[in-house]
This record gives sequence, C-alpha cells and structure tokens, in this order.
Amino acid sequence: MNVMRLFFLLVITVFLTGCWNRIEINDIAIVTAIGIDLVEDDKVHLSLQVAIPSKLGSTTGSGGESGKGSLVISDTGVTISEAFRNIQGKLPRRIFFSQSRVLLIGEDYAKKGVTPVINFHTRYNKTRINSFIMFTKGEASKVINSMPKFENISAEEIKELNKLNIGLKVYIRDFLNMLLTDGLEPYAPLFTLEALEVKPKNKSVHVQSIKGTAVFKGDKLIGWMDQLETRGLLWLKNEIESGIVSIKIPKEQGGGNISMEILKTDTKLEPKLKNGHLQMNLTVSTRLNLIENDSQLNLFDTKVIKDLQNKVDKEIDGRIQMTVDKVQKEYQSDILGFGQAVYRKYPKQWKTSYQKNWDQEFPRLAVTIHTNSIIKRIGVTK
Repeated sequence: MNVMRLFFLLVITVFLTGCWNRIEINDIAIVTAIGIDLVEDDKVHLSLQVAIPSKLGSTTGSGGESGKGSLVISDTGVTISEAFRNIQGKLPRRIFFSQSRVLLIGEDYAKKGVTPVINFHTRYNKTRINSFIMFTKGEASKVINSMPKFENISAEEIKELNKLNIGLKVYIRDFLNMLLTDGLEPYAPLFTLEALEVKPKNKSVHVQSIKGTAVFKGDKLIGWMDQLETRGLLWLKNEIESGIVSIKIPKEQGGGNISMEILKTDTKLEPKLKNGHLQMNLTVSTRLNLIENDSQLNLFDTKVIKDLQNKVDKEIDGRIQMTVDKVQKEYQSDILGFGQAVYRKYPKQWKTSYQKNWDQEFPRLAVTIHTNSIIKRIGVTK
C-alpha cells in the first residue's frame, strides 16, 4: 500500500511542475516598432522602439520627454541579425519582438531590395509577420524617434491610424504573398510626418500620417503614388470603406459644391480574351449619401440627381484612370493584380502566352472603366 501511495505521489509531482519556461515582464525589453535604414558601406541601421512599462499607465499623450512611453535603441551590422545582436549587447533585458506592431523601412534600403528584411521576419521565430509594413521617404529612424501626440508610443498611433481605414493597410504576410505571386507586384503604405496645421506657426509640431503608396518592382522600391492616386488604388482593390466625393457645380448651373459620403463600393476586374487580344474591364459600383450642399440645384428633381450621379461617375473614373496610367505608363508595375485576374480566368493561356512576358504585356494592356454611382439619400431640405 505504501509503495502504491509513493508511486501515486511521484506521478502527481510530474504534472504539478511549475511554468519552467515562463517569461517575466521584468526580464524583457518589449519592441513596439522596428525601423530599418541603409547607411555607409551598405550596412544595416536597425532601430528598435522599446516600451517603458512604468510610463504606459497614463492615457494622455506624451506632451514632453517625461511622458514618453518608449525609447529608441539602434545599432548597425552587415545583416539585420548582426545589428540585432549588437543592440542586445547594450540591453540588460532580452529583446522581445512578439508585440511589435510596425515595420518601417527607409527609402534607400527599399531601393536596394527588401528580401533580407522579409527573410529575417519569416525565418526568425520570435518576430511576427502580422505587423504592419510601411515605407518612408528618407530615414525610418527619424520617424520612429518622433514624439507621439495622442498616444504614449508612436507605434500605438500608427495602429490607430490603420484602424481608421483611410489609407492602405498591408501586413508583412501580405507583402510576402505579393512577392511570391505571379501577376502581382508588391505595394505598401507611405508613412510620413506631417505638419499638424495647414500653415503651422511652430514648424516642429508634426504628426504621423499615412498618405500615399510605395510601388515595387519585385523586391525593389521604384517610386511613390500620392494620396489621390492611392485612393484610386483602393477603389481598384475594392478596399474603399469610407470617404468623401465632392463635386463642383458649374457657374451656369448656379455654382457651389456638393459633398457625398461613400457608403459602399464594389469593384470587379474581368479580363476579356478575344481573337488573341487581351483587354481588362473594370466595373465600379458606388453607393453614396449626400451630406453637404451649398449649390442652387433642386435635388428633388430626378433629372438633377441623374446629372449629379453622372458627375460622380466621371470623378471616380478620373481617379481610377489616374492610378492605372501611373502604374502602367510610368512604373510598369502590376500592383493592381491584373495578371492574377488573367490567370484565374484563363489559366492555360496565362501559362503559355502571358506569364513569362507579363512585364511587356501589362504596360500595353487595354483597360476600360465602367462606373455606376447611385445617390441613396439627399436629405429632407431644399
């Protein structure tokens, strides 16, 4: 009986062992954002934004150095891994990547090619590929060092900006998929610092902003698109979730402006192959509510509404055409995914005729845009 009790106690002891591999918060340096730049001798400049737990309790913005909820530590290396190990040598705590929310890459590094960055994030099991990936003109380290105005750490502000769905939202895993997909070139948001006021009295006051797109050919940055062109890209990608369309009314119709809020959009890409000639048809349907009107138009007249809808169609058509022209004629980079649409509908023809020479086919592909806008509500006042 005593032997059985002893055996039972030994078995229980095995299952009651503590958390032998636990990680205490006091033993780690929590990385919230990563910045990567290219410096002299083709070395990597790695910047890590590390949270300061003791200063994260306040919900107010930083306002000054005393309220800053993070610090930035950086070093260089021949590779990202070497730079990371050099940074670790400066810290008494183990670097912890699992809470990193943002990967920001500088322009010079991106032009050289971002494969090493993606490679590091997919091979090193302590990083996360569901972080946002962004690019900036100039140096990423300067942006990461910027003081947040509304949150304790700048990475948190970036996350909140992305949640508003105003600009592009691309994760590292998405960027990797674009790199590996035939008929689709990578793209990502352009992240920058912007003056808080239109005509700022204090030029040092800047906030973080996502306004534009980084355009790639393979893994190399080849150019940028501005905010209007980016809105066209969002329309093409069927990722418009909100926005305003403003129409200027001609003077002969009384003048003024009318603004409408986008309720819903639906964009369809349909390639057509006829007699060996390939064409891409884009159909864009948009539903809107009228939210502001300082014109003299009688919006209770169905003919006026129809004319206004036609004006919205032309406005949307112009935005999309601007984006198509930019990527086809200037960059010749299929970030629109036209090649993927061809592959899905004509897989056999894609493999035999288009896959190998899509770089030459894409710039001369004929694109037709069809828009259909409907104004759902105009309000109850004239």
